Amino acid sequence: IDLSSPRGYYLDYSGLGERGPESDAAGVPVARVRGGGTGHAPSHVARAALGSLELYLNNGNPARRDRFESLAGWLVRHMEVLPGSFGGWSMPDVPRSLGGELRQGWFSATAHAECVSVLVRAAALLSNGEALDAAKRAVGAFHTPVQDGGLLREVGDPGDEGGLSSLAFCEEYPVPDMPIMVLTSHIKCLWALSDYLLLVDDHGTSILLDRCVRGLVFVLDRFDLGYWSVGDLDPRRRRPCPVRRTRHHTHALMLDVLHRMTRAPELGETARRWRAYERDPRARMRARLERAFATFANVGLPAVPD
Repeated sequence: IDLSSPRGYYLDYSGLGERGPESDAAGVPVARVRGGGTGHAPSHVARAALGSLELYLNNGNPARRDRFESLAGWLVRHMEVLPGSFGGWSMPDVPRSLGGELRQGWFSATAHAECVSVLVRAAALLSNGEALDAAKRAVGAFHTPVQDGGLLREVGDPGDEGGLSSLAFCEEYPVPDMPIMVLTSHIKCLWALSDYLLLVDDHGTSILLDRCVRGLVFVLDRFDLGYWSVGDLDPRRRRPCPVRRTRHHTHALMLDVLHRMTRAPELGETARRWRAYERDPRARMRARLERAFATFANVGLPAVPD
C-alpha cells in the first residue's frame, strides 16, 4: 500500500481476484439472496476488483488489469443516483434481523466505501474520468445523515469540535434512531474518504474526515472489553460479544493503518493493546468462552459484516 497515492488496498483481497466469487454470465460477481436466486452485491464486485488490482500490481498480468477495469466500469454504469442527493449501489437483500428496519435496496457503508476505493483507484491508475465523477457522487452518502437516507450518524451540532457534541460515525446499517455502529465499516469509510482526498481538493470532505476520526476516537473504548474487542455497539445486544480471533486481528490491523493515515495517537495505542490481547492465551480463551455465551444470548441479532 502507498498512503500517498491510491494503489493496493489496505486489506488483501487478492484471493477473491484469483478465485472470484460466484459470477453471472458477464463475469460480474453475484450473491445468494434469501428465498433463492442471486443478485449483484456491490461488496462482492468491489472486492473482486480490488483483489484483481492487487494481483496486477504484484505480477503485471494484463488480464488482471482488464478485470479490474471491467468491474470498475460496472460500478460506474450501475450506480443508482438519487435525485438531488448522492449516488450508490443498493444491496440485493435485507438481513433477516433487520427486515422491519431497513428497506429493500438499502445502502451498506462497507460496500459503499469499498466501491469508492475502487473508483478512486480506477481514476488514479487508469485516468478514468467517469470513475472519478462517480466517486464524487458517491462521497455524498458520507455527508448525508441517516435520517435523510445517507450513511452518516451524527450526535449534536456538526459544527462543534471535539467531544460527544462532535460525534460523527458512518453506519453499516443506516437505521434511524438505532446506532449499531460497526467498527470495520466505519474504518473502511474513513479509508475511502482518505483515498478520495488524495485526488480531490474538497474542504468539506476533509472536515468530515476529521470529524469522523474524532468520533471514532471518542467511542473507541466502547469497543474494548479490557481483554478483547467487539465488532459493534448495537444497543439491542443483551451481552457483549467478543469477535472471532481473525476479526480481532483485523481490527488491530485496520486501526494501525488508520493511525498511519491520520496520526491520531489513540488509534495506534489501541492497536498495540489489542495485539497484546491476541498474544495472551488467557485472553484468547476468555474471548472464546464469552463469545459462546454471547452468541446464545444475542440470537436473532445481525452478525458483524466482513
